[in-house]
Amino acid sequence: NIGRVVGPYRIVERLGAGGMGEVYLAQDARLNRPVALKILPSYFVSDATRLRRFQREARAASALNHPNILTIHEVGEFEDVHFIATEYIDGQTLRELVTGQDLSLEEVLDVAVQVASGLVAAHAAGIIHRDIKPENIMRRTDGIVKILDFGIAKLTEQLTPEFSSEAPTVIKAQTETGVVMGTVGYMSPEQARGLSVDERTDIWSFGVVLYEMLARRTPFAGDTRLDTLVAILEREPPPLLQFTDDTPAPLRRLQSIVEKALRKERHERYQTATEMLADLRSVKPELDLAGMLEAQPASASLRAARDLRRGSEKSKTFAPDSPTSIALTAPSTASADNQTAPRPPRRRVFAARIAAALLVAVVAGTFSYKISVIRRGADSSSVAATKLYAQMSEAEQLAFVDEQEQRISAMMGESPVRLNEDALRAIKKYVDAYAARRGSMSDEAGGEDLRVIYARAMSYVPLIARSFAARKVPLIIGIYLPMIESEYRTCFVNSIGAKGMFQFLPQTARQYGVAYDEMCDMEKMTPAAAHYIADRMAELGDDSESMTLVLLSYNRGPEWVRNTLRQLRETDNYERNFWTLFAHRDQLDEVFRNENAHYVPMFFAAAIIGENPQNFELQTPPLSTLIGTSASATSLP
Repeated sequence: NIGRVVGPYRIVERLGAGGMGEVYLAQDARLNRPVALKILPSYFVSDATRLRRFQREARAASALNHPNILTIHEVGEFEDVHFIATEYIDGQTLRELVTGQDLSLEEVLDVAVQVASGLVAAHAAGIIHRDIKPENIMRRTDGIVKILDFGIAKLTEQLTPEFSSEAPTVIKAQTETGVVMGTVGYMSPEQARGLSVDERTDIWSFGVVLYEMLARRTPFAGDTRLDTLVAILEREPPPLLQFTDDTPAPLRRLQSIVEKALRKERHERYQTATEMLADLRSVKPELDLAGMLEAQPASASLRAARDLRRGSEKSKTFAPDSPTSIALTAPSTASADNQTAPRPPRRRVFAARIAAALLVAVVAGTFSYKISVIRRGADSSSVAATKLYAQMSEAEQLAFVDEQEQRISAMMGESPVRLNEDALRAIKKYVDAYAARRGSMSDEAGGEDLRVIYARAMSYVPLIARSFAARKVPLIIGIYLPMIESEYRTCFVNSIGAKGMFQFLPQTARQYGVAYDEMCDMEKMTPAAAHYIADRMAELGDDSESMTLVLLSYNRGPEWVRNTLRQLRETDNYERNFWTLFAHRDQLDEVFRNENAHYVPMFFAAAIIGENPQNFELQTPPLSTLIGTSASATSLP
């Protein structure tokens, strides 16, 4: 098949076999990009049931639009050959990562959070993967994790309470009882029995994968497939940790997450992937504060706590390399001289190991301090929010910007981060500049009265809401992006030829199906803008931090953003968001310093004013309140 042409795709090499077909690396002649081409064998085509299953897989997967799920480019047929073209992943499977090297505890949690995020999206769309395993998870070279092969996924539907005795959050699969699908070592007990499955089956399989990443062994291993099935149905997995009095609380939480995912009774497991994702996200900073996120392998990090335990009696509880359990305590200096020095961490130098009681106290104290600081800031801002912005003191204005930035970030996506004073002042600079324009008599772009601009925006919000909701793009982006691009002028043309409210270049507009003479037509440009941003989200992510990168890519281009993130990856305090680039702006090019560094702060300033018109003496309502009930229910908190 090498060199064979299938529609617009020329096959370059065979990658392997997956799900129900051969997988090839191919070149898309239309867009000059590599794709993974999955072809259904001829004997499958002759089987109507298998063919329908293949088509069902394609429809299910193509409905998913999430950065942690493999993107489907096309489903088609060419000269009786049925195929699916997907994005090509340049990276390694999780199986290769676990087998070839130990993952650090930080890497394990990063992979786990991304997989859980993908499962949340799939389950929300009514799709159960049913075969989560290391071979079906890949990590790209830039660190993005993708769930592959929804080859045995089943479309599901939400049962209404009157037809179901289970909690409404549980999704029931449309699967015939007695049909067993999946990979033995990762099957849930109900899956192994051939019973109907729901999203909690994926949670079990994900728990097995998480256990394997941490321990470098599977929790249910047998000499034969039958032995493995018996272990899944009847035996408890060896605990990752054997608790002692000195075991740090964050490690106890980590084990409890794995244990809860692997409960044999599904009603005792996490009921949704959202719940598990929340626990994974919350345990990471706890482990970080406890000094557990070392660059050394996760399994070694866990053993190190045991090896550094004070007292010989406890250290003899289990043999050092026992396959059954690892006894853990907090790091201690007592036996540090006998230990091999750990490899230098990527992002921090470890402080001296301290006793467990002190460690837990410090962790608790640090959390209390952070919470109190946040509460003080919120209280200050809440008082300021009752005033006009112009009447606030400098400190009140900064607190107001801090509180409202968090609110806008939460509308953009999950897990917003708090900004430092430098970043907040960058946003405040543009809030001040916009606010100074109230009462302006100018009718020039960039000088109009804010009351005129936001009043002009009102009529376009419903159309923006429909178009952006259809692409599952946060509506707050669609509402305020035109403010910083054109100030809601439908036919504005800038100095480099970008045109329309969303300021597309003509070549970009053509790529998204809009001719030059249509670029002033909001009915054409708004869906195109939503499509463009959805594509950037697929590349860069859809959480709150990633959305700042999506905004930046709208201004500078996604390739530059990705390359710059790689450049800054090893810097201190690296976080994958715009604000990392902003903090290191002096190291970046002149275009970023003079133009791009201002783009995201301007967006936040525009949104803060538009969502708080009462503080700026505007007569318009908050623009997000104009989007309509159906759109707001799905896209705004």
